[in-house]
This record gives sequence, structure tokens and C-alpha cells, in this order.
Amino acid sequence: MSKLNSDLSDNTIHGSIPYQIGYLFQLITLTLGQNLLTGKIPPSLGRLSSLQALSLRQNLLTGEIPPSFGRLSSLQVLSLRSNQLSGEIPRELGDLSQLRSLPENGLSGTLPPELGKLSNLQELWLTSNNLRGDLPKDYENLKNLTTFEISGNNLSGPIPRFIAKWVNLYSLFVTDLQTKGLSFPESANLSSILSLTLRNCSITGSIPPYIANWNQLRFLDLSFNNLTGGIPSTFKNLFLYQMYLTRNMLNGTLPDWIYRNVWELKSKIRGKFMDLAYNQFRFPEPETHKNLPHNNSRINLTFPEEIVRKYCPDGQKKSQYNSTSNFYVNKPANNWAYSCNGHFYGDSMADSSKFVQKVTCGAAVTGASLYDEARLCPNSLKYYGFCLRNGNYNISLYFSEIVFTNNDDYSSSAKRVFDIYIQRELRLKDFNIKEMARHSNNVTIQSFEASVREHLLEIELFWAGKGSLYAPPSFHGPLTSAISVTPTTVQNFEVNRPGRLSKIGIVAIVLGAVLALILFLALMSRLGWIGDRELRDANSSTRLDWPTRVRICHGIVKGLKYLHEDNPSRKIVHRNIKPSNILLDGNLNAKVSDLGLAKLYDEENPYKFIQEKGTVVYMAPEYAMRKAITEKVDAIVLHSKGRLSELVDKQMPNEHVVMKQAKIILELAMRCVDQSPTLRPTMSEVLSELERISN
Repeated sequence: MSKLNSDLSDNTIHGSIPYQIGYLFQLITLTLGQNLLTGKIPPSLGRLSSLQALSLRQNLLTGEIPPSFGRLSSLQVLSLRSNQLSGEIPRELGDLSQLRSLPENGLSGTLPPELGKLSNLQELWLTSNNLRGDLPKDYENLKNLTTFEISGNNLSGPIPRFIAKWVNLYSLFVTDLQTKGLSFPESANLSSILSLTLRNCSITGSIPPYIANWNQLRFLDLSFNNLTGGIPSTFKNLFLYQMYLTRNMLNGTLPDWIYRNVWELKSKIRGKFMDLAYNQFRFPEPETHKNLPHNNSRINLTFPEEIVRKYCPDGQKKSQYNSTSNFYVNKPANNWAYSCNGHFYGDSMADSSKFVQKVTCGAAVTGASLYDEARLCPNSLKYYGFCLRNGNYNISLYFSEIVFTNNDDYSSSAKRVFDIYIQRELRLKDFNIKEMARHSNNVTIQSFEASVREHLLEIELFWAGKGSLYAPPSFHGPLTSAISVTPTTVQNFEVNRPGRLSKIGIVAIVLGAVLALILFLALMSRLGWIGDRELRDANSSTRLDWPTRVRICHGIVKGLKYLHEDNPSRKIVHRNIKPSNILLDGNLNAKVSDLGLAKLYDEENPYKFIQEKGTVVYMAPEYAMRKAITEKVDAIVLHSKGRLSELVDKQMPNEHVVMKQAKIILELAMRCVDQSPTLRPTMSEVLSELERISN
């Protein structure tokens, strides 16, 4: 009977694999990859004694690899990657003497020594599993290996010396070993190696000069280790496309050939890049530092200490420190900085334009436009919040998986896993966005408490090799949309002051502040910004068309902006914004009135008027939760109970322009009532948006 090939990949087949396939004894190739298959792999597939290639990759299969696969005596290629398999690797796979390729998945347990019998094995892919233990000594026999990838596991043993004897190896990818104090062997002859990755393996000692003898080497990643010393001078003879030495303890003077090689090759080789950040390198002379190539030259030389000195210099006035802060990808702030390190292993051509991802067409993120964009980084994404007051803070990180969402490219089955560090302390390990949010495009917010010292907050999202590595679109690594930083509870922020004021001095300051407030409010009333001059009962039957309503909103926001921002030394919080305190004159111009509860805002003490005041239904939640009060409590006025669609007046014409503007204003209003005050817009931002609508 003739042999059969069956290729049913990429057909969007649903359901489980029929067990009857196991009776098609003539099959030599069975390809069911890139479908939506569910359930377990039927053990009956072990009957296919003629089968040479089996691909079940990129499905939703669960359960274990059937031990019956050990009877597939003709099998050469087994591809099971990007499923949801579990359990241990069957030792029976060691009987497949013809096997040339093994896949990665979500497997656990230790590596079976029996795999060492696979002398014909050329590719061993065990990335993104939960394997533990060390590499069995029997694997020394795998001398025909060309590819060995075992990243993102929980392995604890050393890197075996016998790997140096795999002379046919052209790709070695080992990451995230748990063993401390590893070092390079005295010699190694990987003359065929093209790509070498030993990332986050706790390697100590210096970089061995013999690596320069591997003249086929094009990609080198030794990042996130504990390497010391300098870059060997012999490396100038290497024709490296990419080199990553990020976050070691390397030192010494940067050699000139690093700049020269990048400049000579960047026009010839797309993706040429060197990342030397977070080391202790020196420059030959001060002027060389000034003349370093810009990052367009594809060298990353991040120096966070210099950024700190620039944005938060010593001797800065205490009033310039912040007690709250926030960052979102679609609107960066100038008191935040970030660094991004790493390489997308599944897409070597990806550049920094891929680091900000937008929500895909047709996706509807629950919440606000805050999640329309997210910053993505291959390995390590660090955020620095500068000039914060020393003290304890609530840190909220905002996530939504907007990349692994598409059924068409099967990315919806992919998973993103990374660790969260705050102030260099591991706070959450193996965080999976989709698992926590329960689906792509859903939102999850992770909150932590942290202490700020020396006015600097450091947040790192670190990819430890887990999750989907090569699943389309191949963008592994951490991803986030926004960060919110607010003080925890009533506390005394540390401020540098020469001495304490006497009681008489305090009383004098308080009386002076009250008098200044009275005079200032009188001036504002005189100028017509507040009070009820010109505001006497417009005709109640006057019809408010849509442009008039937008103009009224514009007037309210303009008045609040004046209170909050137009005089930085005299910030005023109204604290009682509600409809009855917004009056209209004869021309329907809005005026903010009733400043009986208004107070000068003191950044030094955001808790000074924490007692509940004003009309309860319009109060910001910070009052009830006893959190820091900022001028953004006034933004709460733009919210009302009920669904957004019910806020549109039924008398408004159902015109496209009107409804479009109404939608924008309602979304803006929802941002104004965010539970986190740092995520609410300022009055300047609201005013800018309203002016854009009006124009």
C-alpha cells in the first residue's frame, strides 16, 4: 500500500484529534499545526509506525505527551510547540533512534537521561518549560546537535563542560539558570557556532578571549550575568551583527573599534546593535563622552545616574519634589525615564519602532483609551520616577495584553510571562497578563507598596525566558500601559529644613496665608472670574444647543485651570464643584462660584484638608479613603451616575459630528473620575481637548 502525506495545517480545524487517525498506518507525514485543536493527544497516534514527521504545533492541546510515541520507530521530526501541554517528558522518547528534532512546550519534571541515546538528534528545543534539575551527563553523546535551546526553565545545575565538545553546534541558547558562581571553561572549540546566548546564568569571571576564535559567530548575548573585567581586545576581529553585554560588572575603557565597527556595518547590516548598558565602562577622555554617537548609531550606553543628576539635581528646592506621579505610554511625562534592553529572538529585524504597540483593529479594551498603547520590551523594561518626596507609596501598574490577541496568526494562544521588581526587589514572579486578566484585551492592575529614598523610584519588568518565544508576532517580553504613584497614608514626608518653626511663627504664617487667600479671592472676583456679578437667573426657557453646551464646559474648565495652574505659587482647590455652583450669565458664559470651601493647595502636605467637606455625592474618593488630596479632586465633577449613553441629552440632534464630540467628552469625563488621582487629566489637558473639539 502506498505511503500518504497529510497536511491539514492552517485550516482552522476545531475540536479534538480523532483517535481513528491512529489507524492510518500508511501515513509518513501528519501536519495538524496552526489550527484550534483542543483536548488531549490520542495515544493511538503511537500506532503510526511509518510516521516520519508529526506536527501539532500552535494549537490548544492539553495533557501529557503519550508514552506510546516511543513506538514511532521511523519518527524524525516531532513538533509540539505553542500548545498547553503539561507533565514530564516521556523517557520512551529515548527509543526514537531516528529522531532529529524535539520541541518546546509547558512541560515539567526533570530531563530524562534516556534522551542521551538519540545520537542522530540535531535540534533539541526545550524553551519555556518548567523543567528542573540539571543536564544529565548522558547528553554528552548528542554530538550531532546543531541547535540546543533550553531557556526559561528552572534548571539549577551548572553548564556542563561537555557542551564545549558539541562541535557541530551553531545555535546555543541557555538562559535563567538558578545555580550561582558559574564560569567559562578554560577552553572550548565551538568553531561552527553562529549564535551564542548565555543570558542570566549567574556566570562569573571574565569573558574568555578564545570566543574571538569562533569566526562564524554573528550573535553574542552574555547579558545579565556577573562578568568582570573588560571586553577582550581580540573581539575586534569578530564580525558580530549583535552583541549584548547588558548588566554585568564589566569595566575598563571602551575600545575605539566598538564605535568604528558599528558605524562601518550599520549601513550594510540591518539590525546591527550593541548593548553595553548597566556596566562600569570608562571613556578614554572627557570630550569623547560628549562626542559619543547618538543611539541612532545602534550602541546602547544607558547611564541612569546621569539621568538622575539631570532631572533631580542635588540641592533642588524641596517644593520641586513630587508627592504623586504617573506615567502612561500614550502621554509621557518629563519626570519619568525608561530604558529598554534585549532582543526579540523570533524577529531579529525588529527595531525600536516595535517597542510601542497599539491596540489591534477591532479590539475593544475594557476601560479607557489609556490601554490603546503599551510599551513592549524584549528583556528588561525599566522605569525611573524622579524627584519624588521620600516616603511610602502605592505603586499601581496597568496591564492589558493587546499584542497576543489575533486568532488569524494564532497569537491568541500565546502567553506573556515576566517578573516585576520594585526598588530592585522581586515583588511578583511569573506574572502572566492574560491569566490575571482572564483574556486578551482585558485589564489587570497590580498594586504594591514601596519606599522611596533619595527621591528615586525604580520599577523593572524583567523577562526570565518564560512564555511564548517564537509564536507570532514573536514579541515576547514585558509589556505595560501606565504607572500610578500615590502616597500610602497620612505621613510626614521627609524634607530638608534647617530647624523647626516656633508656635508664634506658625500662627503668623497661617494668618498671613488666610489674609493672602482673602485678598486673592477678592481680586479674582473683581476680575470677573468668580462670584455672581453679571450672573443674575438667565431665561430658564433658553434652549442650550450643542455648541453652547461645549462652550459652557470650556468655561468651567478654564475657571478651574485658573485656580489650579495660572499662578503656580497660589494653587487653589475649589473642593465643592457641583452643578449648583456653576452659574451662567445672560450670554450663557459659565462662571465658577461659591469658594467657601476653597483652600490653597500645599504640595508639602497633601493631607492638610483631608476631612470630608462639600456635598458627598460629588466628592472625590480620596476623602473617604484618607489619601493625599491634590487639585485633581475638582475633576470628579465631570462624572455622573449611570451608563455613558444615558448622559447624552435626548433632545440633542442625532448628528454624526454631535455624537462624535459627545463620545469624546464622555470618555474625557471618565478619565476625570479615575480611581487613581494621578491618572486624571489636569485642567490644562482637559482644556486643550475641549479647544480641539471646538475648533
